Amino acid sequence: MRQVFSAVLLVLVGMSAAIADVVELKNGDRLTGTLEGVSGGKAILTTSYAGDVAINLDEVVAITSEDSFKIGTPSDYINGRFVPGSDGQQIESENAKTEVAIGDVRSASQSRLAITQLGSEWSNRADLGLVISNGNSDTQNLNTLIESIYKADDVQHQASLRISNEEAEELTTKDQFDFDYGYKRFMSERWFVAGNAEYFTDDLKDIDSRITIGAGGGYQFWDNTFGALSAEAGISAVQEEINGMDENNPAVRLALDYKRLLLANRLELFHKQAILFIPDSDRGEVLSASTGLRYSVSDMIDTIARVDLNHETKPAPGNSKTDTTYTVGVGIKF
Repeated sequence: MRQVFSAVLLVLVGMSAAIADVVELKNGDRLTGTLEGVSGGKAILTTSYAGDVAINLDEVVAITSEDSFKIGTPSDYINGRFVPGSDGQQIESENAKTEVAIGDVRSASQSRLAITQLGSEWSNRADLGLVISNGNSDTQNLNTLIESIYKADDVQHQASLRISNEEAEELTTKDQFDFDYGYKRFMSERWFVAGNAEYFTDDLKDIDSRITIGAGGGYQFWDNTFGALSAEAGISAVQEEINGMDENNPAVRLALDYKRLLLANRLELFHKQAILFIPDSDRGEVLSASTGLRYSVSDMIDTIARVDLNHETKPAPGNSKTDTTYTVGVGIKF
């Protein structure tokens, strides 16, 4: 029985080793894991023993990958797997093998467009900025952003919660609550139908509540190892309670979502915005946007610098049009 168990264990270990991607180094070392891609002259390998490892291509002899990548060279893009060749690196496509100097690989990325992916993926993160000062003035600032994204085949759900609270000398100077939900169902590789819902309050600007529910469509320009860009447009119903008065208006909604990973996926640049065009002459446009940088300290911890903006072309009397929140803090991925 023990011999049977040992044999099964050896088979399983052999299978796991067989499906691992391999990066061979000039010093003879072989690193195994999952190849995320190539960017900035580095191969990014996710390992079980050291997390994400960025390996200089100058130190690489050859790469072996189980999956195909879109591989950029000085003259062209090639879709295929990395395989070792007799004289170094090769790219194996459906019909041929192409010799490529490993130093000439400018990039390698995998598509994450919904239709092309199988299975599901769940990701969560929380950004926290907290400032407390005592002395000549007492100040307390709390800015929290929680995001959750779930992808399953051709469907994506995304929810976010942002809370901004500031107090100075026991006076509240900011008190915002913003919950946003977005839904995408891909009808093709790039085109999708979309739904959205948002609940927003800002007591200091006399917005007791703003509830937005809408539907429309959008286009995914790209979604790969190193970033994503999508845009959508639709029609929304907007119910607001402003300074104690209820208002119901239709609106046109335009939204943009951008993410770019740099420095071997350690630095993330992001920008997300949505604008409501409310035809009622007393309301005008409402814009919300979030722009920032995240730098990965580890697989779970980021440092974060973010700017959140809320703008209304026609706010309630006595309120400014633009409200900006600056956040510097720590992010947690889970």
